[in-house]
Amino acid sequence: MTVPDPGFMVAYCEQTLPGMLIDVCEVPVELAHRIAVDVLRRAEALASLPTREQDVLIAPFVEEAFAQEPADAPLDLKAKVALVVRNSLLDEAVRAGAPSYGVAAVLRYAAAPLSHLLGARLREPVGLAGIHPFMGLAGRYPRAWTCLEALTDGFAAGGQRTLTLPTAPVPGLPPLTDDGLLDRLRRAATGDAVLHVPALGHWSRDSRRLHGILEFLLAHRATVLTTNYLIRPTDVWVRHGDLVSPDDAGLRDTRGLAGDHRALAESVTA
Repeated sequence: MTVPDPGFMVAYCEQTLPGMLIDVCEVPVELAHRIAVDVLRRAEALASLPTREQDVLIAPFVEEAFAQEPADAPLDLKAKVALVVRNSLLDEAVRAGAPSYGVAAVLRYAAAPLSHLLGARLREPVGLAGIHPFMGLAGRYPRAWTCLEALTDGFAAGGQRTLTLPTAPVPGLPPLTDDGLLDRLRRAATGDAVLHVPALGHWSRDSRRLHGILEFLLAHRATVLTTNYLIRPTDVWVRHGDLVSPDDAGLRDTRGLAGDHRALAESVTA
């Protein structure tokens, strides 16, 4: 059995990643190196957490990550690559126009090194000093965390999971720069709204910000429908079987949906 070596992730971030960003993705040198530093910081932060917390953190991004390469990589590893690499400062390069084929290559080559780091830290935990991007989310956003725990439990078999939200203060609007999303949140606060988004990551790739959005919506009894999930204050649903891509075709694909999940999806796409 191969012993996991965290040095592979260090080498990826210090050598492979900056080169790919500069040569393949046409990212400016300074930004490429900032991305590499951020990715390694995020990787170590994730690796410092218990496996259960890691699984909850990736729940919002699974439906976007399942089609990533390498095709034979475990689904949870693909989602952890998305959380650590795609959701890093790399998002700044993507929004600036980095080519999709280059970004896909960056994610593909990150899978094995990240797997080594996670395995190594599981065998020999290393304490992480200072603040990191995944710190304290369960305490600050208890409704969102409970919801994502239920989604995590639903991946194995799909279908419905009952949700009992904790009692917590009703939060104010999260600090967002997206005026359109802020308007949707304001309208959701006025009643039992249904918000439709292809994937939760479309609202934000920042875990703290996304938790804040979910916390606000759940506190105001809103329903969220994505391509593969249904989230309500009383339950969550996950598509049975294979997930489908969060795009226009996926939104109309009701295979694997059941009960209220299927009914609501059909009403939205009718």
